Amino acid sequence: MTATTTSPPLLETENLVRVYGHGPNQVTALKGLTFQIQKGESVAIIGKSGSGKSTLMHLLALLDQPTSGVVAMRGDVVSDLQPKEIARVRNTTFGFVFQQFFLNPHDTVLENVTLPLKIARTPKAERNRLGREMLEMLQMGDKLKAKATNLSGGQQQRVSIGRALINSPEILFADEPTGNLDSETSAVVEDILFGLNAKGQTLIVVTHDEDLAAKCARRIRIQDGQIIEDSAGN
Repeated sequence: MTATTTSPPLLETENLVRVYGHGPNQVTALKGLTFQIQKGESVAIIGKSGSGKSTLMHLLALLDQPTSGVVAMRGDVVSDLQPKEIARVRNTTFGFVFQQFFLNPHDTVLENVTLPLKIARTPKAERNRLGREMLEMLQMGDKLKAKATNLSGGQQQRVSIGRALINSPEILFADEPTGNLDSETSAVVEDILFGLNAKGQTLIVVTHDEDLAAKCARRIRIQDGQIIEDSAGN
């Protein structure tokens, strides 16, 4: 990728294509997408079911590899790295918040939040300190020892956000982050996400929720594997 005279984009794609299957069953999910995301942006990737938006997130987050084209970070191609190196980039650079919370139900809130630090072999005392700080920030400090299975949906989503942020990722991916929450709890989770963005966190939200998308500074609308809109939010 060609660097500009200023700092290259935090994340960019060039002619990104993803094809599934072969022969008559072949489906082209993405048809040559090229765009850039700058550090600190909030971007909504929106589209109907089957539009290609989730496929795009999986490629941006290095959870899948493109059929052709590239994903780059700061001008360096990362989509063709070896699996071990891709895992390292993903674990140290990205945080993930999903519609499903993917918590370990019988572990405590603190254990769930600090799991990435445990995987990274951070000493227990240090990871517990960081975990407590994170949960205090998310107003969950009184739930440190609670089992995840005993939390409300909104509380579980806050824990999943804490787990996504515990490694201080540069980019936070949120895939339908309020899809399983009622409107009041959704508003709380959105406030957390956009509050983090206001402090400089790069936020990429994949959603079909137009109201949530409108809160992002930028919208990339996908239809039939192509970008049909790339515009500033409201």
